[in-house]
Amino acid sequence: MNNIALFVKDFQKGTELSDRLTAIDMDVTFAESVYDIPDLCRVGIVDLDDKKFGHVQFVSELKSQTGLTLLGYMKKVHKETRDKLKAAGCDIVISKASVVTNAQSLVKELTK
Repeated sequence: MNNIALFVKDFQKGTELSDRLTAIDMDVTFAESVYDIPDLCRVGIVDLDDKKFGHVQFVSELKSQTGLTLLGYMKKVHKETRDKLKAAGCDIVISKASVVTNAQSLVKELTK
């Protein structure tokens, strides 16, 4: 089983993501910091609209300290913001509307 860390505080979105990911044999952990990440974790999903997680400094620290492949989502993706987050270490930035729909296929691709 693969481990995945969710940096998501929105209960509804977290539940939707967790349900989708456990359906493809992922062990989901809700994380608040780099210290909450389980062993053998390869992917992190980050709510970039959240004040705690959605800034360049957090993404940069998460990437540099863990080496996770990071999938970030936000309500509305702006090119300038996306470019800054990608430069900080977020591998993929997608819209909030498509994260649940595409979570299974994206995570499968990222964990190959």
